[in-house]
Amino acid sequence: MNKLKLNYTSISFIPILVCIPLGYQLINNLHFGGFNLFQEFLISAINPKIENEIIFTVINRLNETFLIGYFSWLVSIIFGVIFGILSSNIFYKIFNIPNFFYVLIKFFLTIIRSLHEGVWALVLMQLYGINFSTGIIAICIPSIAVNSKVFSEQLETIEYKSFESIKQIHPPKFSSLLTLIWNPIINTFKNFGLYRLECSIRSTVILGFFGLGGIGTSIFLSFQTLNFRELWTYLWSLAILIILPKVIFKKIKFNLLNKNLSLFLIAVFFITIIFSVSYFLYFIFNNNFGNFNFIISLFKSSSNLSFLDFLGIIMDTIILSLLSTGVAISLPPLVIGIFNNKTSKIIIKIFSFLLRLIPTPVILITLLTFNNPSLSLAALTLGLHNAAITTKLLFKNLDSQDKRNYIAMKSLGISKKTSWLLGLFSQQAKSYLAYCAYRSDIIIRETAIVGVIGGVGLGWQLQESLSSFAWKEITIVLIAYSSISIVGELINGKIKNSLT
Repeated sequence: MNKLKLNYTSISFIPILVCIPLGYQLINNLHFGGFNLFQEFLISAINPKIENEIIFTVINRLNETFLIGYFSWLVSIIFGVIFGILSSNIFYKIFNIPNFFYVLIKFFLTIIRSLHEGVWALVLMQLYGINFSTGIIAICIPSIAVNSKVFSEQLETIEYKSFESIKQIHPPKFSSLLTLIWNPIINTFKNFGLYRLECSIRSTVILGFFGLGGIGTSIFLSFQTLNFRELWTYLWSLAILIILPKVIFKKIKFNLLNKNLSLFLIAVFFITIIFSVSYFLYFIFNNNFGNFNFIISLFKSSSNLSFLDFLGIIMDTIILSLLSTGVAISLPPLVIGIFNNKTSKIIIKIFSFLLRLIPTPVILITLLTFNNPSLSLAALTLGLHNAAITTKLLFKNLDSQDKRNYIAMKSLGISKKTSWLLGLFSQQAKSYLAYCAYRSDIIIRETAIVGVIGGVGLGWQLQESLSSFAWKEITIVLIAYSSISIVGELINGKIKNSLT
């Protein structure tokens, strides 16, 4: 058993080898012209601009961000529950519906989940222009699919004995379904719902870089004008927006057995469904199909992409995903293991928070001040951002873990680093790798954003094709990007299942 744990521990550190080719290219592309700008960017973090005009702008931008993020979250959670039920086996067992519909819904959700909200936003902006509705729908489409996957996975854990015992008393089918799924859905919402709200807010910020409003637009404009003090004012206000809901929701205790609360939640549920469907149909058909000329041009246009060039772009995207994943997996345990003292842990947590707070486009543009655009720079950006997320999870799990083995090893005279590695981390390595397998799905989809900014992979090609309205190229790129995401999800799903 100890040998098995050591294997998982070793596997957690092996991906750090990606830093060898990554670091080599970064050193070759290094230039010193932008170090002063980078220094100014860092110093401005402790000296943000605080003026009446900026405060009013911050309030307006935060309001936009929260409204887009909150409404996207509410819609995606509610429809995620609906599609989660429709994509779970328990629904088809109770209502005796052919499995064909189960496969069809699963396939549909997998397709729309495979494309990042940034990709959806870029495409929808070409069809419908820049407005808040475009941003909300772009976030909702993949978020509904992601939420439905989480809810359906929880419903799949319902024991078959529970289903059989309820079936024996022959209750109404809808009552049977509600009885079986109520607790798993509520528990999933409690554990997962707040995290998804944070994700919606972060997605809103990212889409703001493409001009869809909110505080992301202000951050991007401040960076373009090199007004770093103003930029950090927006970033710190964003931190408040992300942290505040967590504090508020932790203080609120929802009693779901309360009749008035239950009626209120049911009303919100149905009103949101009716409003969302009505608004979506209005949004799609409001322009009299004028925006759908691309369907005709799809068959008339030709693609300027050669097969070898397209294959190279696909390989760049895959390599970008692998390099980023390697950094995200191995960097947290390596840094925490080496700098294993109270002061270092505080510093690591601060840097981790900043890397989670600062949107990936800002990180990448900042690094571009002293490094040329390259695949390695995009991979480093995406890897650092996701390493910050895996660092937070690793710290949380290590803090809640039983430390008796660690204390016993230290008392025997074993070094602190070795005691941490074998007495603490080795017990977390398996679950940590399982989470990293899930995280790598997200990394694959996020390659689109760093690709657009960093000029690499399918993300960059998508932007180039959109700018020239080459819908045939766009379709090919979307199919390739979706295929990479789906294959990656299948592989990571196998890895995750083997670790759980």
